[in-house]
Amino acid sequence: EPFKTLDAAVAAAVANNGDIVWLNGTSHRTTTLAWNKNGVSLIGMQSPSANNRARISAQGATAFSPMVNVTGQGCSFIGIGTFHGGFTGATGAQVCWAEAGGRNYYEACQFLGGGDATTAALAGMRSLTIGGQGENVFNGCVIGLDTVLRATNANASLEMIGGTTRTRMLNCVFNSWVSAATDVHILIVSGGLDRELILNGCVLHNFAGAGGTTMNAAISNAGGSPAGDVIVGPSCISVGATALATAGAVYVGQISAAGATTTGVGILAT
Repeated sequence: EPFKTLDAAVAAAVANNGDIVWLNGTSHRTTTLAWNKNGVSLIGMQSPSANNRARISAQGATAFSPMVNVTGQGCSFIGIGTFHGGFTGATGAQVCWAEAGGRNYYEACQFLGGGDATTAALAGMRSLTIGGQGENVFNGCVIGLDTVLRATNANASLEMIGGTTRTRMLNCVFNSWVSAATDVHILIVSGGLDRELILNGCVLHNFAGAGGTTMNAAISNAGGSPAGDVIVGPSCISVGATALATAGAVYVGQISAAGATTTGVGILAT
């Protein structure tokens, strides 16, 4: 028979053995899920459509963070939705999903942090953080929530931390609804990125209506040491931000604009 909890399934899995945990329905969390075994994957048994994924949710619990903490390497996460919010007592940093292992693969996953007004207003709210070894691939994922207004404090949907190396974001959607113009989709703290973060086929959408506002910039890259480049591919688009970036090493490919003397090259966004 199926395990009652994800924790029990992870405990039974054997590292580096190709084991897969299959999730059906919703796993309700009151404590952090520690995904700490190398080579153990998590796959949802439901259709990975917009709102039908197998889910991990912290709704109704006393606030805790992160909801999921991945420290294993060589894992795949496919067709998993997450929701972090609707709980009580949220203070400080509230992270939905922390990727701290590295060399992992994500496909058709949702990372929805800031699921209530209190949590969404925290300066430390993140839907996803990426650190550790790095070298992760995210394909067709959704990062950020656009149904709860992020107000009062500047925060981010995604934060790169700890010298993360070589991250790929392919065909991903970044969502937000903010009332603080200093909010961003992607925040890279000083020393948070090594080598590069590549976005290809991504949509960065900030809903500026119904009490929301336009972001000053969609991406903030603070540099530091180590330092890396954010490379935005030709098939990406940003909506609801005045600029793609206002500072830092953020580059855009295949630019073609009226009056431009050079087209089809990578230029510094700032």
